[in-house]
Amino acid sequence: MASDIQVYGTDWCGVTFGVREYLMRARMTHEYHDIDRDPDAERFVLAANEGRRRFPVIVVRDQVMTQPTVAELRSLLEEEDILPPAARKRKQPE
Repeated sequence: MASDIQVYGTDWCGVTFGVREYLMRARMTHEYHDIDRDPDAERFVLAANEGRRRFPVIVVRDQVMTQPTVAELRSLLEEEDILPPAARKRKQPE
């Protein structure tokens, strides 16, 4: 069964590293596709970015994000209700 979270990027990209580190620390199951080693993954990234190598590209279920910040990714994970409870933002009292 494929993970709800797919990460497309490269091992040398700092943003890709940061996103993967966040997912690992949050214990979020994800699949990583290194576009330097996987031609299909590279084609996907090029198709998602009008022919440009911009990464990471994150797919959460059917939502595609290019170069998201960790905060943007976290927000999408919360919207999709796939963030583990321990990693959810604590609501501040009003």
